[in-house]
Amino acid sequence: MRLLDILLILIPATLVFAPITGYIASSHGRSFWRWFGLGIILPFASVFVALFVAIWSQIAETKANRQLPKPPL
Repeated sequence: MRLLDILLILIPATLVFAPITGYIASSHGRSFWRWFGLGIILPFASVFVALFVAIWSQIAETKANRQLPKPPL
């Protein structure tokens, strides 16, 4: 009975969090299927990891844009 309870939590969580993780990753230029697979393996933590990677890459991109010299007019 305990196994059934665990499966009833993990299966819907996998079906919800794996596509969300893949979407977050693909909207920031990462591989959808790689992050979808991570979402299947780690359904709860993968969303937070994908959000961290997306925010980190966005911060790195803005820092890189700030360091570019402005073209003369």
